Amino acid sequence: MAKRESQFRLEVESSILGSGVGTLFRQMAYASDRTGALAILQEKRGWLPISGRPNASGSWSMLALVIEGLVILGEHSQAAQLYPLARELADTGAVALWQIFRFTHTIAGIAAAAAHEWEAAEDYFQTALRQAEFVPHRVEQAEIRRFHAMMLMDRAAPGDRERARRLLRQAGETYEQIGMRAHREITQTLLD
Repeated sequence: MAKRESQFRLEVESSILGSGVGTLFRQMAYASDRTGALAILQEKRGWLPISGRPNASGSWSMLALVIEGLVILGEHSQAAQLYPLARELADTGAVALWQIFRFTHTIAGIAAAAAHEWEAAEDYFQTALRQAEFVPHRVEQAEIRRFHAMMLMDRAAPGDRERARRLLRQAGETYEQIGMRAHREITQTLLD
């Protein structure tokens, strides 16, 4: 507990409050530290944005990181509860959260998929991919394809499995080209 408190003390009251905690949460999720990650979320949930109010950029970044981490942990129902906030973030017109280099429509797509809002998820992922190709942002392109593929696998409509496999192959190739080997392994696991 003392270690965790010292990590939080590094995050001072500022416009980026929440970014560090969100980053730690997501990293713990990818490291399969479910207990630690969920404990952090429980303790710092109040740092997430509040609907309908002006919120600091750090709280929006925390939202994005928490949604991604929850999905990685398999906590789809918790991620789904955050979908209205993710939709609100995308509706602001912001394209990317600069602190974490993640597109707002990617996060909204992930949250919509967790909520089984399949059509909305498809729209968000398609918009995010167009934006990521325009910039261009190769890492985000791969991430969008990976999360879109995960959504298709969950939905399991006719043709979804093959579309998901194509997206995962494309994401895996990009991860390999840019040296993201751990993400390449995640993609390969999803393909197997």
